[in-house]
Amino acid sequence: MPIVKHQAVRLAMVAFVALLIAPACSPTGPTPPPPPPPPVADPPRLSCPLEGISRATVNAGGLTISYDTPSVTGGQGSVSVSCAPPSGENFPIGATEVKCTATDTLNRTDNCAFTVTVAKLATLSKVKYFAFGDSITAGEITAPVSGSILNGGLITKQIVVPGASYPAVLQRTLQGRYASQASQISVANFGLGGERTVNARDRFIAGLNTVRPEVVIILEGANDIPGGENGAASTAASEVRAMADEAARRGLRVFIGTPVPGKPGSRQISTFLLLDYASRMRTVAAQSGATLIDFYNLMLPEVDRLIGIDGLHPNEAGYTKMADIVFQAIQSAFEVR
Repeated sequence: MPIVKHQAVRLAMVAFVALLIAPACSPTGPTPPPPPPPPVADPPRLSCPLEGISRATVNAGGLTISYDTPSVTGGQGSVSVSCAPPSGENFPIGATEVKCTATDTLNRTDNCAFTVTVAKLATLSKVKYFAFGDSITAGEITAPVSGSILNGGLITKQIVVPGASYPAVLQRTLQGRYASQASQISVANFGLGGERTVNARDRFIAGLNTVRPEVVIILEGANDIPGGENGAASTAASEVRAMADEAARRGLRVFIGTPVPGKPGSRQISTFLLLDYASRMRTVAAQSGATLIDFYNLMLPEVDRLIGIDGLHPNEAGYTKMADIVFQAIQSAFEVR
């Protein structure tokens, strides 16, 4: 039976081949290993500005401040950063801590904080000033005439230096201190050399009408004091009182100055008469409700440095000192914080 035998052989061969390939196709055999998982990023790291933020404002209610979002490194996927108070909020006067948090898609977080400091700029409630007086207000300085000596004495001449006058220095000082109001601040210099107080009232009133100030500073009398305690000095004090009363009637704040101290020189006024007139100015200020500016006592300790060679007029350092004295009086009376 050759045909039957041949078929049996073929069947045996098919079975053998099936046996050989069966392990590779078996559903219960080994599977290839899975791919490795993607690497996990480092946790987020948030960096806030170490120096914080400092701003200043004239607004007592604070200031709206915008700031950059703190930088972040690391983190998995999308990293969100939130801060409180947020950028663009109004920050009050003082120091406010801003707290920030970074969060990645694995819900890992990092925190940092910085300080926003808002300072209140000082301002003035009154910005328009009227300085009225004689040559000491005008800014007259005694200068020696080069190479000129008469009878063993140095010959001098008087020079008005407007930029060195105490009103000019005062204006620069006020504008520097209150920079936000610099364009509004003015100190009008109505100093006139050689003027006696008894002749000054009409000019004073004309000046008030022209300038329309908020504050008046009166320093008159250097040309009256030598007339004696019961003569010209008494009349000068009455005139200063009349000017102060006129300014007060207009609703203006008034400052009245005592005379500056003197020292030996060609135009020195006796200490007795200076002290007498300073006392009269204290009385006038008290009676008229004005603020006294005591140039005499505040400049006396440095009289040799501050008064020029004629013994009467301040030098440039003296006018700077006068400006500082008036500045402190203004600051005390009108500064708003």
